[in-house]
Amino acid sequence: MAATQQNGPDEPASRQSRWTEPDPGAVTAQINKYSQLTNRDFTSVLVAFLSSTEKDQVAAYAIRSPELARKSRRLIGEVAEVPEKFLDQGTDESANAYRERRRRLRLAAEHEGQLLYFIAAALVARRGHLPPEPNPRARARRRLADQHPEVFLQYVREEQRKDEERIRRQRAERAAARAAEA
Repeated sequence: MAATQQNGPDEPASRQSRWTEPDPGAVTAQINKYSQLTNRDFTSVLVAFLSSTEKDQVAAYAIRSPELARKSRRLIGEVAEVPEKFLDQGTDESANAYRERRRRLRLAAEHEGQLLYFIAAALVARRGHLPPEPNPRARARRRLADQHPEVFLQYVREEQRKDEERIRRQRAERAAARAAEA
């Protein structure tokens, strides 16, 4: 299938471009739409984007945008690790066809993950910093929070209460020490 070739307004007729930029307004609208989605819904959008045989430029620009690149990168890791979780085998689909579809989704997710890594690193580099080293504990914490938000919030609140109690205890000890000195 041949790509559509168009000459730009300042491009000579002999040099033709195979890539056309999508409408910035459409990309912004798509970014706003995707920003409103929950992690689960956004993951299904990612899976549909990766599974599609025809790449949607507007969706690609939105998913790889600075506003969504970190979220996309975080969620796409699970798609690459466990693609069968996001694919259903059709009743008329053979086991080999399903296996091949699962393999293609995993490869596409790994490729997109690499692109998103470089996009995120570029965003950090623009600010004059080096990208942080990988932190598996922080990633696990984020995954746990995504998978079980109620339990995660319960733990956060318990830890906050413990911190408040520790601060109260320390203040009381300092006040008692000051009173003993006086």
